[in-house]
Amino acid sequence: MNKHEPIEIEGGLRLVYQEPEEYTRYYSIYHGQKYADSYFRRSPATLVEVATIFDCGYFVMEGETIIGGVLLKPNFISDIFVVPPYKDYEGLAHKLLNYVKKISTTENKIIVREVVEEQVAAYKQLGCKIHDVNVWMIRPTEPMKALLPEGYRSRAVSRGDANDIACLLLKAYRANPVYKQIGTKEDYLLHVNEFIDQHKHNKIMDECSRVVIDTHSNNIVGVCLHMEFEDYPLIMSLVVDPDHQQRGLGRYLLTHSIHSSSAAYPATRLSVIKDNAAIQLYVDLGFLRSKSIIDMHLACTKE
Repeated sequence: MNKHEPIEIEGGLRLVYQEPEEYTRYYSIYHGQKYADSYFRRSPATLVEVATIFDCGYFVMEGETIIGGVLLKPNFISDIFVVPPYKDYEGLAHKLLNYVKKISTTENKIIVREVVEEQVAAYKQLGCKIHDVNVWMIRPTEPMKALLPEGYRSRAVSRGDANDIACLLLKAYRANPVYKQIGTKEDYLLHVNEFIDQHKHNKIMDECSRVVIDTHSNNIVGVCLHMEFEDYPLIMSLVVDPDHQQRGLGRYLLTHSIHSSSAAYPATRLSVIKDNAAIQLYVDLGFLRSKSIIDMHLACTKE
């Protein structure tokens, strides 16, 4: 697959690779703006970043007319959009999925990334299965009093905490039935080190991020990690040890975060699996939820 050469697909259509900034002229409107309430996205600049990371943006051309676009490469497809007056989204998705099957390896599934609610039925008709369902949530920041329950203390995250936090993430995710795919300790250690290496230097992100320690055992039993994304704070991870839940630790971590970011940012955000019981806490604290965004997959079979 040479992404820089026009690619003929069925129905007389062809894919024409675009550099990220050029691709985003259409992508930011026909996908980003149309589904903005699903992502709470702020600006086309973010979609330039997305298009740059994947670097596989194609216009779908019918003759000399742009009828749609897609992020596409072997075993991966995301963010299909159509350009009016073209209307046959499902037909276009079918043609694009057929092409992805041809260029993908059968050893791995095809990842169908971030499908919005209104498109799920069409993808199911095309053989795709749901992997995860997520929602973005957002809330204004404001000064708040964060109350830490008795028997616990809280402090900033240090590099020496990385292993303990990774173990806590693994324990918490294993205990939560909504997590169908659990990573390894090494996966979560990389995640924690990403915060330490890339985001801890941001003073506000460092202040928002905390560990909670059980004063009896001196173990870390809660953690909240932050990054800056799309000019807002974004919670990377928020977990409480299953043995210490229902005691107000999650509420403390969230209110501390909202308070700590209030002087520099107008709002804060998080992403959560749809059926996670923690959603109720977020709603109780004033977070607004988006529509669902669904990650799907498709078996790669050669005809």
